[in-house]
Amino acid sequence: MAEPADGRRRHRHAALGAAPAVIERLWRAGGWLGVAITLVVSLMPPPLGDSAGHADKIVHLTGYAALMFWWAQLVVRQRRKLALAVVLFGIAIEGLQGFTPSRMPDLLDALANSGGVLLGWLLARFLPNLPNRLVALPAWPR
Repeated sequence: MAEPADGRRRHRHAALGAAPAVIERLWRAGGWLGVAITLVVSLMPPPLGDSAGHADKIVHLTGYAALMFWWAQLVVRQRRKLALAVVLFGIAIEGLQGFTPSRMPDLLDALANSGGVLLGWLLARFLPNLPNRLVALPAWPR
């Protein structure tokens, strides 16, 4: 790896290995977009309303599984810390919902969020290095 002009070495993240830097930046931007969407959707009035019962738990589970899976592609060596951070993010959002007029904190939602984090972690273990795999796909014929 060539050293930049300032003499510091730039270390690529181990999870993305040989993936171009632009892919890493796009993947990271997508992850932060996911965090922002999760925050906004979690604090706005519920789209399913009160009549949905516990169907929203599936939304919580899949949303946090996707969030964890996405970030786990970037964070490999400290996935336990990542998982803890995502679980705490979900708990914090549940707490913030108590300050909104249309939402209430729900322990079952926090459990569904945590279950999603576990599911996302497991999926990332079975499908590691997704950005590298996407880059390695052959180009579509024209």
